[in-house]
Amino acid sequence: MKPTLVELRVFVAVAESGHFTRAAERLGMSQSSLSAALGKLEKMLGTRLFDRHTRACQPTEAGTALLPAARRLVADWDQLLGSAHDFAVFARGRVDIAAPNAQCALLLPPLIRSFRESHPGVRVVLHDVPEHEVHALVRSGAADLGIATQTDARTDLVVTPLFTDQFIAVLPPGHALSAKRSLEWSQLARESIIGYLPGNPVRRLLDEKLAERGITLDYAFEIALPWTTVGLAREGLGVAVVTMALRPLAQWHGLEVRPVGRPQLARTLVLLRAPGNSLSPAAAAFKELLAGASPAG
Repeated sequence: MKPTLVELRVFVAVAESGHFTRAAERLGMSQSSLSAALGKLEKMLGTRLFDRHTRACQPTEAGTALLPAARRLVADWDQLLGSAHDFAVFARGRVDIAAPNAQCALLLPPLIRSFRESHPGVRVVLHDVPEHEVHALVRSGAADLGIATQTDARTDLVVTPLFTDQFIAVLPPGHALSAKRSLEWSQLARESIIGYLPGNPVRRLLDEKLAERGITLDYAFEIALPWTTVGLAREGLGVAVVTMALRPLAQWHGLEVRPVGRPQLARTLVLLRAPGNSLSPAAAAFKELLAGASPAG
């Protein structure tokens, strides 16, 4: 039989107060319970810990020798409980999120600000990576949560849909198509298009859906970064076809934004997490925050 935390707390309290009654009051227990716990500890250790004088007491030589270790054990346990409580109430912790650059630039910053205002002790780490790397970071455990485009490809990750993100056309001021309130894909098929790289999941989704309707876009520029895409459109080098998430970036550059319908196409952004791993309280809270998010703008 090994001493429990209760007996060790009694030992430390009696040694520090030098009095059974005061030790019992400090621990919020009856004096009889305190005496029983102390007797149990002495029996387990096989030695007397105190010389008793009525209700007062003095540590024996053995008690004096064992007291520092008992104090450390009690303090370590209290620190462990305090740390666990801090994580539970988000006074401490860390959340790692992996997402493509557009979401890192436009969707996540206001969410991170809101989360840190509520939980200032939690560190939020943002992994700004190409979309194909998001899955790998979540799968390896380097990221608690990931944001990506939903595809038909099978995955071992837990996938939760977040929201749909419709396609839009970004035009320089004065472009002939800017006179229209909305556009059709057949109209864009006659334009020079600035779009995503061929391997990008958003580009692949768009090309596949348009091909089903016999529509092919003429890509003048195939770009990885959204700011480059918008910069090319600003200079009149083509019409940028992007998703609604980039509308604020386009508007900041003074460009015209038009929805594209007939057919209306959209991609679905999903939240990724590794299967079998429970989220920390902080990561679970950020997941709930993301669930209530919507495309920027």
